[in-house]
Amino acid sequence: MYRISELALKVGLSRSTLLYYEKLGLISSKRQANGYRAYSEHDLQQLKLLQQLQAGGLTLKECQACLDTRIDRSLLVERLQALEQEIAEKQRSRDLLAAMLGKASMRDWHQALENQAPGAHLAWLLKQGFNEKQALRLKWLSRDMNEHDHYMADFERIFDGLDRLGPGSIEDTLEALGALPIVPQSLLDIGCGRGLSTLLLATHTQGPGYRSGQ
Repeated sequence: MYRISELALKVGLSRSTLLYYEKLGLISSKRQANGYRAYSEHDLQQLKLLQQLQAGGLTLKECQACLDTRIDRSLLVERLQALEQEIAEKQRSRDLLAAMLGKASMRDWHQALENQAPGAHLAWLLKQGFNEKQALRLKWLSRDMNEHDHYMADFERIFDGLDRLGPGSIEDTLEALGALPIVPQSLLDIGCGRGLSTLLLATHTQGPGYRSGQ
């Protein structure tokens, strides 16, 4: 038999909590001749079982139901789903904090913010000490080109009908340039050779051209 103070020490609960549990009928005591409450080994094990059920995320009322009758499987499924959602939210919070401390990539966060609130994204980047050019570059890098099917479709449309997968002559270069839906403000010519196409593009557009290659 255990006095209430001894039982409280063994299960790590307060005296008031044990009295509340007794009021609910989860445990029961016997009055000794000296007036002290005495609890049995059964009460101790009942409390430990209750603590294990609570560790699974069940409320006290739900724990009572599991102790009194067979476990309600649908209840456990509902609790598991809620717990998994909480874990996912906590993980997202952890990932963001780690990224903001420089311990992980913030690409996913930047991408989500750019999609949902691009104006606020830019303003926040400027407040963090980035100049406008750096901030705009971060915004651009946060875009996921794989989500823009029209990007690849437009790219392939430029070369539709050509004999080669890239301009092979002045005529082909000008035809590809003319197929663009907008007039480009800047150009990037990637390839090898003497840069003839770069000079041609620079002549027929208003923006500067940057050539990269071997």
